[in-house]
Amino acid sequence: MKCLLEPRSWKDADAQAAMREFLLVPPPRRTAIRDLMAELLSANPFSRRCAADMARRVSAREPGVLRKFTSVFIDLLAELPSDEWQTRGYLALAAALNASTHAQRMNLSVLVRPLIEDERIAVRAMALEAFAILSAATPELRDEAALLLERYRRDPTPAMRCRARRMSLLLLESEFKPRRRTPTHLPSAQEN
Repeated sequence: MKCLLEPRSWKDADAQAAMREFLLVPPPRRTAIRDLMAELLSANPFSRRCAADMARRVSAREPGVLRKFTSVFIDLLAELPSDEWQTRGYLALAAALNASTHAQRMNLSVLVRPLIEDERIAVRAMALEAFAILSAATPELRDEAALLLERYRRDPTPAMRCRARRMSLLLLESEFKPRRRTPTHLPSAQEN
């Protein structure tokens, strides 16, 4: 990933181009994913931020595309210093979009909750979105998410109000998704 290696400003156009380049590679995208993860795990904070942004963007386009690395995202999110706030926000979203197990979602929710109260609006917005994504897939988090979203729908900051409205729709949709019904009691041969 050439654009991630140059220490310069990382603009939205760079991120869009890198995401398109990544998604143009046919699955399983082993080399592209390996390069992305190498940048994410590098010692260079700029490279980590760019890679986390990329992981967030490709995961938003294809949720679950980086599912194998969700635990890595969660571990890295827990370890990153607070001065790498953008990377932390991007990682929270990437992890939420790729979390596939209940344990991953619950572990991530513990890390995301404090970010919702961060002093930086951008971090709060990304954390709120990540928590809503987790809640849509985890029924026991939905009440808490609904309260948070309602609170931020009245926030004085336009970015928080907008994010809360958008995520409220996601949470509402998750309530009405048909759930797989599993019988609680299978009739025995004697009952038939």
